[in-house]
Amino acid sequence: MTLTWGAATDLGKVRLLNEDAHLAKLGAFVVADGMGGHKAGDVASRLVIEAINDLIGSATPDISSIEEVVRSANRSVRAYASEAGTEGMGSTLVALFVVKNADQESLIVVNVGDSRCYTLVDGVLTQITKDHSHVQELVDNGVITVDEAKLHRDRNIVTRAIGIEDIVAGDFFVLPSSAGMRVLLCSDGVSGELSSERISELLGESPSPAEAADALIRAVLEGRAADNATAVVVDAHRLLLIGEVLATGTEVTGPRPKRRFDDPDITAPTLRVAPASAEMITTVPTIAADESSVSRRASNPTILIGDVPI
Repeated sequence: MTLTWGAATDLGKVRLLNEDAHLAKLGAFVVADGMGGHKAGDVASRLVIEAINDLIGSATPDISSIEEVVRSANRSVRAYASEAGTEGMGSTLVALFVVKNADQESLIVVNVGDSRCYTLVDGVLTQITKDHSHVQELVDNGVITVDEAKLHRDRNIVTRAIGIEDIVAGDFFVLPSSAGMRVLLCSDGVSGELSSERISELLGESPSPAEAADALIRAVLEGRAADNATAVVVDAHRLLLIGEVLATGTEVTGPRPKRRFDDPDITAPTLRVAPASAEMITTVPTIAADESSVSRRASNPTILIGDVPI
């Protein structure tokens, strides 16, 4: 498998401080959207990124260890808030990791809050994560429609975040195998400003992940850009092993990843397999370490680029 990635972030037109933070390194891609304003939301998002960067090293982590990523980030923000007197600071989290999953390696998505993950496969855009937000609960309960949620006065209220409570649970999704997949991680400054159709268009027409991330942020800036906006785009290309023949783009069915969460702890995540028409038999070597990159403030889109075979 070869991973290629790019990232871009911007303050937007209203905010004076970029409370978004992101990480883009081989095997670990993260977007964190800080909350709290004077309660140090920018610090919260940075602490999330630092905690994850410290935990995800050169070796491919086991899927069962990703739960500790969420716990560690939460402990870090809680400890800072207690010492600094900034209770109420918090951050969303959406991340993509390469992990060992039973007898194979997989791509796993983690989210807490309303930052999102999308995939684009064969021109079809799929929202992988589900927002932990008040308006999403209203939609789920049939109180309002999806279109009404976009304009609802409480659309910025999240129901789950890193750093707000002593214990937080993340949602985990194992992405189905695909010969070619483009993954978008973004803050709500992107998903809240651009329609799914526009996101799909920009992801599909951009030749590289870096250009896609840049195009998304520039499209946000053409509109209201009322919030910080961050996009991390990752292309994952696999060689499919079928018998003794290597092929690309061939759809075959195969075993689903085994579920390995046996911890009865209440924070144990619910493992979900994202929608797909077929699973594919794959082999993925162990990833190597790479330099991390964190950018939290820019007057123009900050573009980060990576292109590494693993």
